[in-house]
Amino acid sequence: MSTTKTTDTKPITSNADASLIDIGDGVVRLELHSKLNIIGDEMLELFDAALEQLEANHIGMVIATEAKHFSVGLNLILLLERAKNQDWDAISATLRKLQTVCTRLRTTPKPVIAATAGMALGGGCEFALGADAVQAHTESNLGLVELRVGLIPGGGGTKEMARRCLDGQTPPAPIQNLFPHVNKAFDTIRESTVSQNAADAVELGYLRRTDGISSDQKTHIADAKQRVLSMHKAGYKPPEPQQIFVLGEEGIARFNLQTHLLQQAGTIDAYTQHLANRLAYVLCGGKLSTPQFVPEQYLLDLEHEVFLSLCGEQETHARIEATLQRSK
Repeated sequence: MSTTKTTDTKPITSNADASLIDIGDGVVRLELHSKLNIIGDEMLELFDAALEQLEANHIGMVIATEAKHFSVGLNLILLLERAKNQDWDAISATLRKLQTVCTRLRTTPKPVIAATAGMALGGGCEFALGADAVQAHTESNLGLVELRVGLIPGGGGTKEMARRCLDGQTPPAPIQNLFPHVNKAFDTIRESTVSQNAADAVELGYLRRTDGISSDQKTHIADAKQRVLSMHKAGYKPPEPQQIFVLGEEGIARFNLQTHLLQQAGTIDAYTQHLANRLAYVLCGGKLSTPQFVPEQYLLDLEHEVFLSLCGEQETHARIEATLQRSK
């Protein structure tokens, strides 16, 4: 059975945003097919259904698309409408669902590979960050771009960058030794940096050096499927829950000084400074008196808190509106 074309295959389950398709050898493919693969409640519901099917009946899953872009993130039109209507419960529910899906991609007992191509932005990038591994087409442009629209990554992206930036380090250690690594992740998110290609995404921390890169678009999905089969054959086990080392109030103070100096120099405006300070608050684990290890859920809760609060800011509404206007 072809692993690159799915149009002639009856889906196991499907809705307007995505379909789950059997691509043989016990592997399923979650095919994203909404406009620009924008993430809404229906797509997240299909992810849930796909993970249930995966756990019950299959050995692994590939998340992919036949469209040009993997996913450009959350539905900003709906988010803005809910924010203006102060429908905080609906925003909260969608954000929690995104966090839960991205967490389940890694904690499910079967391997999940994200096969990125084109743009994987915001929540689309968080899908890739959440998967066990990524098989990226070489022309993959990954980025956590939420600060452009007055938000922070809220689907696990900030948490995941906090975890990854200290990979290879041995905390607890003096903060001056760890800060440069956290600062790199902070700047990447603050500047909404998008990778020029898959190799650049490795340098930015969006991809790991263990992730795969496919140069041939024709074999890209087959490469991802083979990665699933290899992980299954090797006796895949999901990773144990991890504690993440954060810098606490001392880290926040360092970042706030940086952003103050940037604003004073005219490099960033006052609201961007505010957004960067809120990002630092989450990335450093909030108001902790000392650097320490925290559970992943602790950082997810901080992400949720800050994302929801920023949805109530008029300047955030204005930035979302400007982005939507530019995309027309």
